[in-house]
Amino acid sequence: MSSQPGTLTLFPYLHFACWVFDDERTGLKEEAFVLGMTEMITRVVIHKGIPDAGRGFSLTFSDEPFAGHDAELRWLRSDPAGGNWYEGEVVGQRMEGWLCPALLLYFRDPPLRIFVRCDPLPAGVDPIWSPPPGVAGRRFVEAPRPAPGPERNGGGG
Repeated sequence: MSSQPGTLTLFPYLHFACWVFDDERTGLKEEAFVLGMTEMITRVVIHKGIPDAGRGFSLTFSDEPFAGHDAELRWLRSDPAGGNWYEGEVVGQRMEGWLCPALLLYFRDPPLRIFVRCDPLPAGVDPIWSPPPGVAGRRFVEAPRPAPGPERNGGGG
C-alpha cells in the first residue's frame, strides 16, 4: 500500500516493547526494528502524539523526499553481519540505528537516504497479518523478549 507515488507503507505495532511489522507481500511476520530503530520510531510516535500507536500506526517511507516526512536517515555503513546502519536527526536528536537485510525486500540496494513519516493507523487497517493455514511467516530479526522478573516463591525466607 502506498500513500504517495514512490512511497511504501508498513503498519508497525508493539511486540515485547519492540516495534515490529507484518507484510503479507513479502511474507514477513513480526519483523523487528532493533538496534536503535525502535527508539527512533518511539521518539517520532510520542512527539506526534499518535493515539494507540502500540496497536499499530502507519509508517510511510521512500528513498526520495516526500511532503511531510518526519525524518531523513542517511546511510552510514554496511554491517559485516548483514544489514545497514543509518543516522539522522529525529525530532531534534541525532540518532543511529540498524536496518536488517529485510530492507532489500523493498529496495534493490541499500538507499543512501530514507525518508520516513509516521501517522495514525487508517480506519479499517489491521496491522497484524495472520498467514493462512500451511503458510509460515518469515523474519530476519526477532523482537527481543523482556528479561524475566524476580522469581516469587511465596514463602518466607
